[in-house]
Amino acid sequence: MRDLEPLRSCSMESLASTPKHGFAQAPPSPVLSLPDFMRVFFHSPIREYPLKLFNALPLALAVLLAACASTPAQNTEPKRPELNDTLPKLTLDSVLPKVSANEYCNPAMDADVLYGAGYKLNEIEDYANAKSCFAMAAPHYTRAFCYLSTTTDQETDKPKAERDRESFNYIAYSASQNDWCAEYGMYATYWFGDKDIPKDRDLALRWLERSALHGNPEPQQSLADAAEESGDLVKAYAWLKVIDNTEDTSQLDALKGKMSPEQLAAGEQHFGELKARVTSKQVMYDEARDEEVAIFSAEIHFDLPDLFKGMTTAERQAFVKAAIAKARDSGQFKLHYAVTQYIIVSRLAQQRYPGVDVLQNPKLVATINNVNDGLEAAAKKSQAIMDKSYK
Repeated sequence: MRDLEPLRSCSMESLASTPKHGFAQAPPSPVLSLPDFMRVFFHSPIREYPLKLFNALPLALAVLLAACASTPAQNTEPKRPELNDTLPKLTLDSVLPKVSANEYCNPAMDADVLYGAGYKLNEIEDYANAKSCFAMAAPHYTRAFCYLSTTTDQETDKPKAERDRESFNYIAYSASQNDWCAEYGMYATYWFGDKDIPKDRDLALRWLERSALHGNPEPQQSLADAAEESGDLVKAYAWLKVIDNTEDTSQLDALKGKMSPEQLAAGEQHFGELKARVTSKQVMYDEARDEEVAIFSAEIHFDLPDLFKGMTTAERQAFVKAAIAKARDSGQFKLHYAVTQYIIVSRLAQQRYPGVDVLQNPKLVATINNVNDGLEAAAKKSQAIMDKSYK
């Protein structure tokens, strides 16, 4: 299984300038068309970043080393407790940290923008401010607890025992809410004995499987690989069918060549059972798009906080989501921050020149594709072009 991709960083891109809030004005990733996005979003930095922070690789090897732990328990063995029953009894009020507003975030902001702000601050390793933003988002955005755990791990101003307990409680609470990111964190914690928690590899693998069942593609692939390596071709077949990698069918095709008709029939039956339990790709896709809306909205909020003034939360989210899709479908923008600037210019056009199609103005498209000057500068230049073109 491949390693997780590294965190988007300045070393990966050519940086030309920095906006006023200190966020590198560079494309975190190339822009994908909608079909391409559907295919690869599972392995995007948004999906993978919290997983990498748990440092729990290699998964396939980990599963193989404990293959015996995933065999069904014998009738003579005590019944294993439900996974949620292994967690500490936590409530939102008991686990949520007390934080104050900072220059980036305040409790009056929309929860998704708070989450996106925390994500961007986390990227530049401003962990203290990121933690505050995530804490404000967390009551309405469970995934924020996964990041609260990893940002707490970076703190140096409290004893390790206190930091470990706090970090564990964040992922424990989030895992109790069926968050696949936190469930992966529980796997890592119990597999390595992290956060002052004793190793329990049987429990770790149960959390790994639950993360896979809730849609996490990394453990899905690892479970398929491990099953194939251990000779359980039926289980491997079922997980590969769940993964449904239509771009590269070589692993599934090779596996089919090793299987008897009886095994294939059993594999199809097991796949049907798994499919009924696994979170669908569409649900995961929708979640990823919602996270994108949060992150793009936060990027804009940092430099142009009044851009969406007058819109409800739902209207802003719908506008940003539609603009992202239109930018991708147009094929005119190759860089992430060009999409950010397209959203901005589209909103400016909506406010002053309703009905104008930004994509039909070559000067606007060229300005949007220039990601070197910052969001404010792009907004001002685009506004000037529109004022001259459409008055």
